[in-house]
Amino acid sequence: MRSMPPRSLVLVAIVVLLVAGTASLVAQQPVVSSTIRIALVRQWVVNQHRVPLFAFERRLSPEFRAALESGVVDRTVFQWQRGAIQRWWLLRKPIGVLAGPEATALGARGQFEVTGVRPPQGSAAWTEVGLAARTPQPDDVLILEVGGEVNTESQVLGTLAMISRDGGLRELPLNGGPPRGDGVAVVTAALGEPIGAPQAAYFRGASGVDFLVVRSSVPVIANGGFTSNGVADLAIEGPGDWRHGDRVLIRVPLSTLRTGSPAIVLGWRDRITKPETGDGERMRPQALLAP
Repeated sequence: MRSMPPRSLVLVAIVVLLVAGTASLVAQQPVVSSTIRIALVRQWVVNQHRVPLFAFERRLSPEFRAALESGVVDRTVFQWQRGAIQRWWLLRKPIGVLAGPEATALGARGQFEVTGVRPPQGSAAWTEVGLAARTPQPDDVLILEVGGEVNTESQVLGTLAMISRDGGLRELPLNGGPPRGDGVAVVTAALGEPIGAPQAAYFRGASGVDFLVVRSSVPVIANGGFTSNGVADLAIEGPGDWRHGDRVLIRVPLSTLRTGSPAIVLGWRDRITKPETGDGERMRPQALLAP
């Protein structure tokens, strides 16, 4: 066998070293970790903290922000007691990274994963979602999915608000259709069907975070039917029917995660069936949402 000339050996060695060095750099590329705080509360909590602004408009009171930070208590809270949140009014929702073709069509890029979900602790109302960008690139974009479970209550998003890093509280209106102004769109999709690229234009938000609400209408699930929470043991006319909840899609660029994403407040209310509207979208009156 002919031996390889010394010069060729040197070239091969250089190539091997370059490949090994590149692989090492990729392997050692720092993982970008961050946390998004999300408050998942019943709509009654939001209504409790609304105060009149004009004749036909009500805004969220400053006590609402304080209640989210340190107002959760293990006692009864009445409607007039702003600044406090009864622990029973906090919710738990499925939270995960939207992936696959649906995420790509809606503008997601890069590889993200949820590293942990920490439920509210002590007197704070915040659920802390740990995130990691595995192969961070400057133009990476995360889409986080909240909700979408089958349940008997708190299935419809009623309020969406944000708290900026400087403590400013801002509510974003839900328009119920293609966005107008700075409102967040509520689009419809069949149960289990992904939404596509046309809906990507409906994302709206502020402070580097965009939102889209996806709502599905489904028949009542009968007793014994399988749900994401197990086998349904309750199916009655009116409140209490098992139904598919809204999905809230939160689109956040990596650059926003690096600098600190605003905290997000999601208020949820119930969906009910009315004979005249079939599976209809009519909601229970706010006055009846108190526990």
